[in-house]
Parts: sequence; C-alpha cells; structure tokens
Amino acid sequence: RRIISMYGVKGVPRKRILIKLAATWEGILAAEILETEGITCNLTLIFSFVQAVACAQRGATLISPFTGRILDWNRVNLGRANCV
Repeated sequence: RRIISMYGVKGVPRKRILIKLAATWEGILAAEILETEGITCNLTLIFSFVQAVACAQRGATLISPFTGRILDWNRVNLGRANCV
C-alpha cells in the first residue's frame, strides 16, 4: 500500500502498477487482499498446477509459471526427453 501511494504522489495511476509477489501461501493471500483493493498482482515462483489454480481462485490478475520447471517435470515423469 505504501508503494502504491508513493507512485500516486508522483502521478502514476493505480491501474499502471503491477505488484509482483511470490506464490507462497502468504503471497497468494496477500494478493487476494490487494486485488480487492484494486491493486493488481502478478504471482510468480509457480512450479505446479495446484499453485496456479490457487492463484486463480484468489483472483490474481497475472500468473507467471516457471515453464522450465514444468518442462523438467514432463521430462522426468512422462518420459518426454525432447519436450519443447
């Protein structure tokens, strides 16, 4: 909230600000609160589908998974050595 107000003082509208948060349980809950206050959030450090779903269910504006980790999982668990 403090960061948002600092940008507001400089004339930056709230709709131009995107707060990046780690998709830990605490980060997801914080994003839920911030989103209800009109502060848009990007949830990152997502390594699983379950994390992505939790972010979506809590109303995150943007969800940024680590595609490299998803590809690694597919290579190991599905035997897809040449995943692209």
